[in-house]
Amino acid sequence: MTKNIAFIGGIHGVGKSTVCDTICNKTGLKYLSASEVLKWKELNDDVTNKKVTDISHNQDRLIIGLRALVDEHSKYLLDGHYCLLNKQGVIEKIPIETFMQINPYSLNLIIDDVLAIKGRLEKRDNKPYDINLLNNMQEAEIFYANEVADTLRISLNICTAGNIEKIISALK
Repeated sequence: MTKNIAFIGGIHGVGKSTVCDTICNKTGLKYLSASEVLKWKELNDDVTNKKVTDISHNQDRLIIGLRALVDEHSKYLLDGHYCLLNKQGVIEKIPIETFMQINPYSLNLIIDDVLAIKGRLEKRDNKPYDINLLNNMQEAEIFYANEVADTLRISLNICTAGNIEKIISALK
């Protein structure tokens, strides 16, 4: 793919969709949700289930979907994850090959207070979430996002959902 995708990650419930809407309104980027591109609803009867049965297959679907959707003459903001929960509920990194195929021109990460994230998830999904798991997920996202940035030699912008000006400036 051409370098026309900015990637923004963060754990479930951090506020990626809201942040992406704001960024796209201020930058003119087109918004793509990885869940929608790979058709998560077709893979999982319970969309509140955050465990992914086959992460490699899941990411292959994402790349196929992006190839079908992305126009080389437009710029996009893709929201997704740097890490996911596998079917055993263990945190697993998205393969670096996925990021290489996306070929992003910008890497970004949204973080937030884990208690706030827990509250949003529980309200949205109407089920309890483990604070320790959420904390470990966010820490894994931060660690691996830095690793991806180093591997791809792209700077990483890390912001909270309430303070995204650094990302907006980087994408303008």
